[in-house]
Formats: sequence, C-alpha cells, structure tokens
Amino acid sequence: MWTQPDHFEWLTSYLGARGLATATRRSVAIVAAGLAAMPVGLLNASPQPVIVMSALTVGAAIVGIGFAILWLRGWPTRGQSLAMIACGGAVTVGTLFAAEPLTALISCSGLVVLCGYLAFFHSPRSVAVSIVVSIAVSAVCAHRVSEALPGLSVAVAGFWVVVEVTVIVPIAIVAVVRTLGVDVVRSDHDALTGVLNRRAFYERAASALSAPACEYVVVIMVDLDRFKSFNDTNGHAAGDQILTAVGWALRGANSGTAIIGRVGGDEFLVLDCLTADRSHALPQRVCAAIAALPHRVTASVGAAIVPFTAFTDPARTVSDLVRVADAAMYQAKRDGGNRAVVSVTETGRL
Repeated sequence: MWTQPDHFEWLTSYLGARGLATATRRSVAIVAAGLAAMPVGLLNASPQPVIVMSALTVGAAIVGIGFAILWLRGWPTRGQSLAMIACGGAVTVGTLFAAEPLTALISCSGLVVLCGYLAFFHSPRSVAVSIVVSIAVSAVCAHRVSEALPGLSVAVAGFWVVVEVTVIVPIAIVAVVRTLGVDVVRSDHDALTGVLNRRAFYERAASALSAPACEYVVVIMVDLDRFKSFNDTNGHAAGDQILTAVGWALRGANSGTAIIGRVGGDEFLVLDCLTADRSHALPQRVCAAIAALPHRVTASVGAAIVPFTAFTDPARTVSDLVRVADAAMYQAKRDGGNRAVVSVTETGRL
C-alpha cells in the first residue's frame, strides 16, 4: 500500500466528474483559512517575545488566507497542493514550539488535519513522512510537559492521544481512498477491452474540457468495418479477440493524455487535447493502427477537431463533438471504410 503513487490527479478527475469538486474546494478553503487563526490564541500565552508571535501570526494569516483564496478560485495543481501542506506544516510546528508546553502538546492533535489531507489527496509515502514528523514533534512537546509538570502521567497520556489520532486517522483514509480507487477502476472500465466504458468516457471528457489544456480538441469515432458479419461467421469469441486487440491498438496509437472509451458493441471514442499538427494526424494514425492488426480488421474513422477555448458547457460540447465525429465516421463508411474523415469546425458552430 505504501508504494502506491500520488493519487491527486485521478481523485481530482473523479470529484470533478461526479460534481463534487466545488463542495470539496470550499471545504479545503475553510481548512486552509483555519491556519490563519492558529497562533492568535497564543499571543499572550506564549513565553516568546510578542514580536516573534506577531510575526508568526501575520505569516499564518498570509498562508491561510492565500491558500483559501487559491482553492476558492479554482482547483489547484498538485504542486500548489503540496506547497500548502509545506507552509501549513511550518506554521503548525512553529506554533507548537512557541506555546506553553501543555498547550503545545494538545495542539499537536491539529497535525491530524495535515496528515489527513495528504492521505486523501497524495501518496501514502508522503503520509508516512507526515506521521513520523507528527510523532517526533509530539514527543518533543511531551518531553517539555514532563519537565514542566510533576509526574509523567499527563505527558504520557497526552502523547498517546496525539499519536492515536495522527496515525490511525490518516491510515484509515489511505485505506478508504485505495479501496475507492480500485472500485473506480472496476466501475469505469470496460471489462473486455480495458478502455473506459461509455459513462466514464463522457465524464472524463467533460472534465478534460473544464481545465486549460492546449491548442485543439480532437474527438474520434471509430466503428469497425463489417464487424457484425465477422461475428456471424466466426463467432463471438473471435469477435471479442478483435475488440480486445482494437483496445490495445487505440492505446498504442494515442498519447498518454488521450481519453479512450468503448461506447457501443464495436464503437470506440477517443478525445485528446493536442497541437494543430498532432490533432490532424491522429485520426489517420488510429485508422492505420487498427488496419495493422493481424486480425484482418479495418475501421471507419471520423474526427471532429475544434480550437480549445473556455467551454461554457463542457458536457454539451463533448456531445456536440461526438455528433460531428459520428457524422464524419459515417461518411468514411460510405466511402468504402478503412479510412479517416476529418471535420474541422469553429467552437460556436458545432
């Protein structure tokens, strides 16, 4: 589990596709804004000079409000997300060491927020690092409490509570997110070909058009030539082999950013955001990749290419582009199949 890669990107797409991005952004903005208030209550309780605590308070306010605004304005990048954690961790640790010993130890429980955030959005490895840091800081604070108060009971009890919340909660979140990831893969992918199913394709495609990308959007409709006749002659098992091979061919012919889905029996869709040259070359490359399979299968390929812009309704734009690509595909089929027909259009004329 701890070797799993960072899941910020797929979780971002998952939340956006299911309409949860806005609610998540607002929730994280509230958490980020909370950093601004962390040192305020320590201005009079801290043994440190007022100027030190004032500087810490101003710094916390800048960090908290700045990242709250960032999340309210839109979904941040992975780097911005990690920067928020780094700044928040610095503010938190600074606050802990500036406070009275017992207050500092109690405040350590606040580190669970940072650990939980990493567990939800980032890699388990980063969670492990944050847990180690949290335990180390808590141990130092517990040691200070043991020196300030008679006996070890308060220090030990406080340290144990902090360790419980900063270890158990993040690990539980990691387990839940990992399970969610497995379920997402199973529910979003076509079991036969391994590409996305129809629902997942449209969700991912709409999400891709919701963020800045590149010069052009290309949507490709692929329909295998005379596939029904092949199935009737050779059986569905042989047809399934062809569909599986086509799925691999589409993945090989496209870039790593392409969204590929099986939307019908022998119909596939591809969406990608590319430069002008690459977007115009992709449909023919897809057609050639299928024709090169050893299964003696060809495809009629239709493509819709449109300049990338700030689409006001990404879901509707995807549907419109699919409709244009579908019409181009039928033109390729009427022309004899095993060819690509490209339709280039302006954004507002879909």
